[in-house]
Amino acid sequence: MIRRKSERPVTVAENRYGAAGQVEMSAILNAPEELGEKGRLFSHITLKPGCGIGVHSHEGEWEAYYILSGQGQLTDDGETHTLNAGDVHLCPAGHSHGIHNAGTENLEMVALILYA
Repeated sequence: MIRRKSERPVTVAENRYGAAGQVEMSAILNAPEELGEKGRLFSHITLKPGCGIGVHSHEGEWEAYYILSGQGQLTDDGETHTLNAGDVHLCPAGHSHGIHNAGTENLEMVALILYA
């Protein structure tokens, strides 16, 4: 299978989990059918400056963020960390996280959610 960038569905969510602004999500694979029923999300995410994904928990699944460009302020189980291009964050099942773009450039990342 080959899916061109122009063929990927893009959705925009407002105030995701209570955070400010918009989250633009471009599906890399359409889950769960294209993830072999092993997960529900594999997307390229763009957060403009001031936008974020609010703190939320994962039950029965885990989520990984891979930062492509920009800088994010990550909240991981109540602790704040700065993530830069090339950094990876893993939120295991039963834990919580959220991310905010506090920089001046777009924050570009890949998010993957697989079932535990």
